Amino acid sequence: MKVAEQAAADAAFGTDLYLKLGGPGNLVLSPASIAAALRMALTGARGETAATMAEALHLESPEAARAGLRELQEVAAASDGLLSVYNTAWIESDLPVRADFLDQPVAVERANFARQPEAARQAINSAVAEQTKGKITDLIQPGLIGDLTRLVLVSAIYFKARWAHQFPVRDTRKEPFFAGYEGYEGIPRSSPAVADHAQRSGPAQVDMMHMRARLAYQRGDGFTAVLLPYEGAPLAMAVVLPDGPLPELAGRLQELGGVGGALHGILADPTEYDVDLRLPKFTVTAAFLLRDTLQALGMGRAFSADADFSGITDEEPLPISEVVHKAFIDIDEQGTEAAAATAVVMRAAGFIQKPPAKRVVLTVDRPFLFAVVETNSGLPLFLGQLTRPR
Repeated sequence: MKVAEQAAADAAFGTDLYLKLGGPGNLVLSPASIAAALRMALTGARGETAATMAEALHLESPEAARAGLRELQEVAAASDGLLSVYNTAWIESDLPVRADFLDQPVAVERANFARQPEAARQAINSAVAEQTKGKITDLIQPGLIGDLTRLVLVSAIYFKARWAHQFPVRDTRKEPFFAGYEGYEGIPRSSPAVADHAQRSGPAQVDMMHMRARLAYQRGDGFTAVLLPYEGAPLAMAVVLPDGPLPELAGRLQELGGVGGALHGILADPTEYDVDLRLPKFTVTAAFLLRDTLQALGMGRAFSADADFSGITDEEPLPISEVVHKAFIDIDEQGTEAAAATAVVMRAAGFIQKPPAKRVVLTVDRPFLFAVVETNSGLPLFLGQLTRPR
């Protein structure tokens, strides 16, 4: 499986998750982390369990899961230290595990879930916090691990990078952000329509960063996108500003080819413009229990008594009981810091639960989508939306 194929799969899976999890509030998630944790489980799945998981993950076959994990590690290795990926299998201390299940880029830790489940939970959470530089804490809440837990598959991602073109701190100032924006593209902010709307929706005064630089810029079908590169690696943040309300663009994502389709043009042809950009500073955190969401996306069998993970162990049936995810992202004048972690909890079946650039002005003063991507492949490391800066 090539990086481009992994990126397409994760972008499609990330789109599915975004459409299920998105709503009126802020959102951040890591399609790469969630997919990696589930791919770890998929390498040990068999039969219909493997087939339905692969389909939900947009993989051509279950065999692609193992290759995808290696490709993600290669992306991290090529990032010159900006991106770190940690995949760990926490296994019950006396549970026999097939050797070929561990033939993937994962660390292996033994834990005494049967006799000391709380100590095991704390050890996993401590390791995740260390791997994410303290940004993801208490990933697994009390009660999610018990004496019937046999396996916890964890994927943690940490990213920190400086913008290639930084926003001068002196230019950051309070400006309005129209959280209830209803489609005033092209209408002056001083117009009566906008003034009336602002009065009704109550625009927030936010720290708006300013920067003028040559950036990849694109007018898409119902949106404007700009690409903010990071120093030192082929990584960038894409900001996708809809022409109208964000829910309308979200509703058309599948029509546009998902997140991958929306970003394809600016990644494939990054024509640079002289962009006068205004972007709010923001921090977003999110936490999810993904069992119901993943079942709705077609992974129901993996959570059922009929789950077949005999490629991990044939000692006892091990359905997935829960998948937990936490993510964090912070954007300021210098750059981006982001982290995410995902845990797949598996229990014994008894308890299933150039030339001169054209100048453009882009003011990001209303809800928008964002994605941190590997620019060569389009792999979405982080994905989210900002509807109301804090």
